Amino acid sequence: MTVTAEFPFIKVTIDTRGLQPLARRAVGNIAVVGSTGGFGDAQPNVPLQIGDEAEARKHLTNPVEGGMDAGPLYHAVRTALLQDPAPSRVYAVPTATSAGEPGPEGEPPGQEPDYTRALAAAAALPVQLVCLAGEFDPNHLEKLKNHVDDVSRAGSARMGVAMVDPDLAVGNQTFAAAADAQYGAIKSGSSRMLLVAARVEVDDGRPKSDVAAAVTGAVAGLPPHASVLMKPVREVRIPLERQFNGSEIKDLAEAFIIPVIDPELVPGEGLFLGSGRCYTTDVQRLYVDVVRVLDHIEFLLKAGLIGAIGDTRIDRLGMQGLRSRIDGILSPLVGSGIITDYTIDIPLLPILEAAEANRSPGQAGTLTAARTERVVEVLLTVTYAGSVHFLDINLALKS
Repeated sequence: MTVTAEFPFIKVTIDTRGLQPLARRAVGNIAVVGSTGGFGDAQPNVPLQIGDEAEARKHLTNPVEGGMDAGPLYHAVRTALLQDPAPSRVYAVPTATSAGEPGPEGEPPGQEPDYTRALAAAAALPVQLVCLAGEFDPNHLEKLKNHVDDVSRAGSARMGVAMVDPDLAVGNQTFAAAADAQYGAIKSGSSRMLLVAARVEVDDGRPKSDVAAAVTGAVAGLPPHASVLMKPVREVRIPLERQFNGSEIKDLAEAFIIPVIDPELVPGEGLFLGSGRCYTTDVQRLYVDVVRVLDHIEFLLKAGLIGAIGDTRIDRLGMQGLRSRIDGILSPLVGSGIITDYTIDIPLLPILEAAEANRSPGQAGTLTAARTERVVEVLLTVTYAGSVHFLDINLALKS
């Protein structure tokens, strides 16, 4: 018989079966969908991750003597990359071309970007913001609106950013009223769209600055709980005579359109977002940061609680453990200032904590139904403190 030696005196066996990878959600990834103009080696409907401007030049342009040839997609990607803070990750999704509307007097239809297939290719990307490169046609932007609504309902929450035609014809209307009339079809009932306006210069029907791409990159660089109001936008140029005046800024904000402005109260020169609202029909989720925070919390809850599915039992200890899991997900959000407070209510827990003899017939029926259907209801209340968007100061003068 062999007797085990005392050495090494202490034996420790590490059990790693209980360890689970921590799911993290990116909050600053974007997709830019658009035409390469036939330049570069990027393939239509094949998403391409772009790390910097040099990589964008390599895949989306053709070098020529003294410069390069590039289409809307390159210019949009470059504009998004140069925001500060910049988006975490940028995907370029080149479009194929499709036949457009027939031309006047029986002319054959022209070629236009096939956004439908490119947006379908972007559906699986891990992005939170999407825009169409250099596009301001409301018919095409409606495809973007449908994309973000549909993909978000399917579980991949994201928002779309669209821009108003810089040369929008207003007639007898204000710019805001004309824009709202022209782009009303892209209003999202789930607050998934941002509509931005800036009267940048237009050259041969194409804006010299891609406002949608700039705002997409600028918003992606912000944490979810940061209001987009008065945040800087780079790589956009607006001639002084084409900037919005005070009345236009107010009208645009009231129409839920975000104007790009150069406020005289901010020292120096620079362009900023003049509102923080979604282009939406749901005023309960009016602000961009509210939608982004809700998306972030929803992901954290799903990722953090997936381990409870098929494992947590519908008994007192199981429900207490579930409550602890949720508490572990939400409490760091309070510590980081994303939310102010929260409450967790699991209606089954008080029933399970009561002695079986003391349960009412209704409570017993509720517990039986939950165990039969294996469905547990959890009610969460989250307190969110938004940023100041307006100060109302009363100044009294006394002699």
